[in-house]
This record gives sequence, structure tokens and C-alpha cells, in this order.
Amino acid sequence: MRFLNLDHTQETISRLVTALHGCEPMPDELDTSYRRVISKMRVLPAPPVGTEVQFRQGPWGQHLEKGRTFEHLVEGLADTEAHQEMEWFRQLEAAIAHTEELSAGLGALVNLVVTDIVCFSSKNKGSASASHLPGLVSMSPGDSWQVYDFADSLVRQAVHLNVYLADMAYRLYTKPVRELAGDEHRVVSAVNAGHMRPLDQAFHSGAVVPPLMLMQARRGKTDRVDQLRDSLRECTDGLMDKLGQFTPYGQLLVQELREFTDSYDLDLVAESVSGERFAHYDMSAA
Repeated sequence: MRFLNLDHTQETISRLVTALHGCEPMPDELDTSYRRVISKMRVLPAPPVGTEVQFRQGPWGQHLEKGRTFEHLVEGLADTEAHQEMEWFRQLEAAIAHTEELSAGLGALVNLVVTDIVCFSSKNKGSASASHLPGLVSMSPGDSWQVYDFADSLVRQAVHLNVYLADMAYRLYTKPVRELAGDEHRVVSAVNAGHMRPLDQAFHSGAVVPPLMLMQARRGKTDRVDQLRDSLRECTDGLMDKLGQFTPYGQLLVQELREFTDSYDLDLVAESVSGERFAHYDMSAA
């Protein structure tokens, strides 16, 4: 599954940088080049290094609140006390370390594509990202969230951001995503069983499931694996039925996701993250 592969992500970023700047970045310049490129796509620049954490009163918090960018996460906003902000910051740091311990590749993926995190206190709990805000993760942590909840949210949003980057570089769909919202394009969600989603959102829902299954299994739990088997399979059934609405690259990603649902072999997920088989894509052969 190329949408999980660190080397493929680096190749994707290199392709984007080359397209926008006219020259291919050297490997040791990739992170800096990525941040420079995405800064031109956003209203606020990415930090030069690391992952910057902000809160409601910060520049990102103010921008997202004013623009209602993540409507469900900014509903019922409340100020966050300083001690809570510090606790969230500590848990986010621990979550990144926890992810690196479970899967070095997934940890590296988070560290590469996620440049900014903004945390809110709001009515609805969860996390979000958007195609027009590369690098940014917005989060409203639940009152009982533990380190692993933050870790799962970061990985989930890193995969979303990674798929957005791949869509920029290779195109996943034969039509603009705004034209994929009609009932005829909808597919059942992999994470909300029975809920029909636009084609692009349905694919995103499926893409985040394998890494979350891997992380939970490596924590010694399988309830999420068991809960999502049927819904992920149903989602990929729908995606395969609409395969013609994907580009050759998009079809490859759907077929790789489908391969996982044939066995639910978590070794395949681990291979997807770091294996050579998923590292490259030859556009000239498409």
C-alpha cells in the first residue's frame, strides 16, 4: 500500500518540489523543500523544522476559528487552561515517541508530513486535516484520551495528508473531487459502517484503517482489527465497483488496499510502510 510507504512519500514530495521549483531536491534537502512548498499553499508558513503545536489563541487557532475550516471541531469552542495546554503538548510528544516505538516507518511518516498541530477545547472530539492545508492537523482531544489516542489520531491524519499529497502529484481520480459527491459516486465508509460517503472520502476512510490495525495489534489488542474487518471489506467492494473513476495510479492504490482485505495480514501493512515493493511509481508506464 503505497499510501503508507515512507520512501514513496519522499518520492512524491520530490516530484511535487520538482514540478513547482523546476529542480529536484537532494535527499538531505527534502524536508526543507517540502516545508517551503507547502508554505506557499497555505495562509501561514510551516515551521522550518519540527512540529509546531498551537492552541486556540495561536495564529492557526484564530485562522481556523474565523474561517470555520473544520466546522465540527470548532463547534462549541471554549478557552483551554494553560495546564491543559501543557498536558496536551506532553501527550503529543509522547504520542510521537509511542508511534516510533510501534513502527519506525509510521513515526517517520508523521514526522515528515505533519508540520503543525493545533488543539482546541470544543464540543466535538476528534481530529481533522484538509487537502488545501498540507502539513496541518487540527485536534479536539477527548477528556479521557491517553497517549495512544493521540498517536492514533496523528497517524490517521498523517495518512490523510499523505493521500492528499499523492493526489497532487499523481492524481487519484478521473474527475475533480467536487464532482464525486453525488449519490452515484458514493461508497460505504470503512470506519462508520453503513454510512455512504463521496468516493474520495470513502477511499480516505479505508486508507487509514490498516495502519491503525497494525498499531493496535502491536499494543497487544485486536478489538479494532475485529470491528473493522467487515466494514473495510464492504468499502473496498464499493471502491472496486467504481474503479473506472480512478486514474491508473488511483486504481493501483485501491487494488493494494483490496489485497489487504483478502487476508488482513498485518505483515503486509508492515511491508507497505517500509518495503521496497511499495516504494516507487513509474508514471511513464501508467
